[in-house]
Amino acid sequence: MTGRTSDAGATSPAGSPALRREPYPHALLDALLDDDTATRILDWLECQGSWTLERTGLYEQYRCTNILDLLFTPSAGLGTTLLRVADRMEEVFGRPVERRRIEAAAHKLVAGQYIQTHTDVPHDLTETHRAVVSLAPAAAPVTGGELLLQHSRSAVDDAVRVPAVHNSAVLMELSDRSFHSVLPVRSGIRYSLVLSYWAADEREQPHRRRHAQAVPAPVLDFLERIGAHEVPHAGRRAAAGGHRVRRRPLADHLLGTHAILRSWGCDPDVCTAGLFHGVYGPLGLGTALLSPDARAPLQEAIGPRAERLVHLYTALDRRTDRPAPGGGFLAGVLGEAQAAALDGSTVAGVFLISWASLREQVPGIEVSGAETEEILGRLELFGSLIPPPAVADITATLCS
Repeated sequence: MTGRTSDAGATSPAGSPALRREPYPHALLDALLDDDTATRILDWLECQGSWTLERTGLYEQYRCTNILDLLFTPSAGLGTTLLRVADRMEEVFGRPVERRRIEAAAHKLVAGQYIQTHTDVPHDLTETHRAVVSLAPAAAPVTGGELLLQHSRSAVDDAVRVPAVHNSAVLMELSDRSFHSVLPVRSGIRYSLVLSYWAADEREQPHRRRHAQAVPAPVLDFLERIGAHEVPHAGRRAAAGGHRVRRRPLADHLLGTHAILRSWGCDPDVCTAGLFHGVYGPLGLGTALLSPDARAPLQEAIGPRAERLVHLYTALDRRTDRPAPGGGFLAGVLGEAQAAALDGSTVAGVFLISWASLREQVPGIEVSGAETEEILGRLELFGSLIPPPAVADITATLCS
């Protein structure tokens, strides 16, 4: 099989690797890491890496399941390396890349294993650029296992062929034409370190988004600092067609929820809490942007009452709220042994945030019969505390 190799135009780390335009923007390097770092990472992968076999219709390989241990191993020096590779990405592609979000993975291919032709189009907040570093023991060089950069899914003969040489690397820009594959390994063990980067100008900033004008700049800054613009949010299914709403940054959903609460004339603390609902974990599940055991930063950013509503959105057991003797409500709260005494405006505020969150995701949300009964029951329970526009929205949606 013919093909171009990595020899022509490759440079050492001391130089600036040339950007190649065909078959798509990429650069080839004889050495990306310094020798000591490459050796330490390979030793770690061989001796301490935990591997799981993955077989799909596209590939057969082993994936390192404890890569985070490598990232936080000082002796490996990988933290500094990630930033240096970011610098190299900017040199090659002429675009700024994020320093706060860099991801790493490691793969291992043994004899007979391969990756078929595919392309990884940036979507759903996936990376825009990638560095693939080959690592191979000197005592057992790899035969086969070449990485191919292809013009199309079927173009193999004229592909750029990159042998699995220790510490060599490919920097690549991902797109709908970044077709690549890995030929079957014939002998040896092909290790690869895969580093993912995001072009900074591809990341929408919260203060540039729709609905953000009504949010104070310090609050927007805090929302950005906790990474809400980097976390994907998948919405509920639309009633018409049953298609899932496109994934988008969580910040978009939070800003939209805040806008709905404002349009209903809700209390300012309720609106602000809507901007951060779920950051302690959505309804007690999922990944939290902030620890519910360390609530002081959010209290300082938005005030104690708004933060309390954010916490209750996650911690309140909505099945237990009930009127309390003498006024107010009692409800179970995660982490509290006894039912908590809550005033009506607090319980109503959590209810409003929950409904606004649903309404923001799609106009025609799917609400089950049980959900409808629960929502209307709560509306009856403390409807006098709900702004009339919100009452009208709920009844029009559920009772039409």
